[in-house]
Amino acid sequence: MTESVLKSILEEYAEREWARYADVPEHVFSQKHNRSMKRIFRLYEKNTRKFRTYPASRPMPKIKFTRKNIMLIMLIVFLAVLAGCAAKYFISQSFRGEVYSDNTELFPINLENGPTIIEEKYFVPEIPDGFEVYDTKSTPFSTYISYINKQTGQTISFSQHVKEGFDSIHFNTEKGELVEVEINGHYGLFLDVSDEENISSGVIWDNGDYILEIQGNLYKNELMNLAKSAEIYQKTE
Repeated sequence: MTESVLKSILEEYAEREWARYADVPEHVFSQKHNRSMKRIFRLYEKNTRKFRTYPASRPMPKIKFTRKNIMLIMLIVFLAVLAGCAAKYFISQSFRGEVYSDNTELFPINLENGPTIIEEKYFVPEIPDGFEVYDTKSTPFSTYISYINKQTGQTISFSQHVKEGFDSIHFNTEKGELVEVEINGHYGLFLDVSDEENISSGVIWDNGDYILEIQGNLYKNELMNLAKSAEIYQKTE
């Protein structure tokens, strides 16, 4: 028997054997089998999920701290601080100051040629009628006297300071602006903070030797007349 004849016999035999299963009905699995297989696949999915790999996230760029970058960062920080903290400055003939949101802190400009202690005490002779002395204070470097009108509730105060060692004085400029004025040939500053219910103003000036200040519940012309009337009444030994 040749090889080709044997091959044809085997192929025919195989076809006959496969023909026996051609019309076999499709097998139907039981519900129990289906539930078991579903459970197996769920466990498989759960276990393999733990080991899945995902695309790596995009790495953050690294900042190189070069000299140029450092200088740029410092400049930005400096400008931010300057914008948030920059102070406003005030300057006049006799005073300079720093302006805040609700007040101005004043410093005398000329600190020379003034006594180091109170050598001549000043007073205000033209206090209006109805006012009486309410309080007084005196040190070698400053004097203070206040008056009150008990009927109207108005007050007036007068202060004198030596220029050397004079720290500063705060004027409430939240509702008013400092205006430069002249008092007996010397420059000073006037402030009016009056409103519809109250009258209030103040003036401060450098008379060449001392810093003098008057505040009170008075109109500008009344307060300025008091300031111009200030004179020496006592010389200390």
